[in-house]
Amino acid sequence: MSPRFSPRPNRAAEIGWRDWSERAFQEAQVSDKPILLSISAVWCHWCHVMDETSYSDSEVIRQINELYVPIRVDNDERPDVNRRYNMGGWPTTAFLTPDGEIIHGGTYVPPDAMRSYLAQVAEVWRTNKAGLTQRVAEVREKEREARVPKQGDLSWEIVDVVGSLIRGQYDPQFGGFGREPKFPQPKVLRFVLDEHRRFAYPELATMLHKTLGAMAAGGMYDQVEGGFFRYSTTREWQIPHYEKMLEENAELLAVYAQAHRSFPRAGYDRVVRDVIRWMDATLWRDDVSAFSGSQDADEHYYTLGAEERAKHDPPFVDRTIYTGWNALAASGYWAAWSALGGTGPVEERAHAAMGTIAGRLSDPNTKTLFHFDAGDGPRLGDLLGDLAANLAASLDAYETGLHQGALAGARRMALSLRDRLEDQEHGGFFDAPDRREPGRLAVRDRPIDENALAADGLLRLAALSGEDEWRELALRTLRSFVGEYRQWGQLAAAYANAVARALAEPLVVAVVGGESDPLANALWHRTRGSTDPALGLHRVIPGRDDERLRALGFPSDRVAAYVCVGTVCSAPLTDEASLARQLDEAATRHARAD
Repeated sequence: MSPRFSPRPNRAAEIGWRDWSERAFQEAQVSDKPILLSISAVWCHWCHVMDETSYSDSEVIRQINELYVPIRVDNDERPDVNRRYNMGGWPTTAFLTPDGEIIHGGTYVPPDAMRSYLAQVAEVWRTNKAGLTQRVAEVREKEREARVPKQGDLSWEIVDVVGSLIRGQYDPQFGGFGREPKFPQPKVLRFVLDEHRRFAYPELATMLHKTLGAMAAGGMYDQVEGGFFRYSTTREWQIPHYEKMLEENAELLAVYAQAHRSFPRAGYDRVVRDVIRWMDATLWRDDVSAFSGSQDADEHYYTLGAEERAKHDPPFVDRTIYTGWNALAASGYWAAWSALGGTGPVEERAHAAMGTIAGRLSDPNTKTLFHFDAGDGPRLGDLLGDLAANLAASLDAYETGLHQGALAGARRMALSLRDRLEDQEHGGFFDAPDRREPGRLAVRDRPIDENALAADGLLRLAALSGEDEWRELALRTLRSFVGEYRQWGQLAAAYANAVARALAEPLVVAVVGGESDPLANALWHRTRGSTDPALGLHRVIPGRDDERLRALGFPSDRVAAYVCVGTVCSAPLTDEASLARQLDEAATRHARAD
């Protein structure tokens, strides 16, 4: 891939950047030069600044080209590289040995400091190579020892501990978690919402309303064009970093949609519609039926009013299609479709995006799911985040009642997770397949957030398919993080949510009846109104779904709903009142001793 630089004038392309590859590392080893690794992003403001300053400085350009093998990596295209080498933000500026071990690093480095670092690291490598090599080897050995998973039993204590950590970070004055810079943290918000749905603790509703209201009312939100910026530099959500990301907006869309279902009078539907308005207008690509990855930061543009903005070109949009982010967008659109009453073109757009993933970013022969397509074909196969997000989105598609084939798609994702990424020794999933990669990518990693998403999807798939192997795989995954989840703090929110799903008995509701049958549709509407966080849904239409009907064991000649808690199902329910009582009774399964 050709590196992408700041859209403003700069000289960064005069540096002889190599792609991340075995060849680049071999070149460093043969020439005995350290590596300068730059991890950038097309949306990143300070990455652009570094291109325009340090990487446009004549002496910096000369030093890098003479003393280093420079490698440039795009964060969005190579999240696996970023996970191992990020030094605290973007841009990441990392000095490496020819074998890919970290010597020194940081984020933005101004020209004067960059000239100094380049000279010092090169001199240390020239004069004290043996000592440096020994030091980095000792660091790596300690990291290997710390990385060995410590398994344990799942319990509600895990959920309580993470909940306590989140409460401790809550900002009661301005909402959100932590001080500044303040990130929206959609996974934390979803945990808070689901905990409220499980146990109705009033302080959780307060935390949620304060945060969702403050984010949508302040500078974190684009009040003119819609959509959330990446984060706020201030505690009170007023001064944002102006990038807009598909990933965060998709996840926040789902959070606001789900919050509207739980609190229909809070006005969250306005935010849902507004985020969709921006995503449709700015990120959606009609030519490929998918969403673009991000929109660039532009401090001047975003301070303009609506009339003034119309006179200027909008900030650059990265038209690259990212598989996992499009799956998150589809899930967000389906959540919005459900929250807004199940009408309009929102569902069609979600379905189209998933179709593009299946047709353009998947190989039907090898069953490989690729990470991205920048216009020259799909690249980088079977990353954990992509498989987990597509598993979740496939289940979301199935639970609309419109896409019965999506359950088979979810099973394909689960098979890829199991066969290509499972850590068979310790449990859980690696972030990428076992493939020949240089540097720290030779050691496979197990990210807790993506493992949590995978485990949650596997639990949902097990409940809907009746195939216990997926539940066992999920439990083994979750148990493998019991020894380390505390160190992640509030970043373990998705893990705690998945543990809560694993500990609660599954709740599955099946509605059987013709597609246009008024009673079946009334029962379906009532079922979809439930906000139980562990709810799984079947909409079974005789004639269309006979195979599913036989698997579930329900008669095809009777219009009814069936509420199943664990392995016990209710008698046929043929009116909304009876269904509502059964759903209310099922909700009591969350009760537990403190």
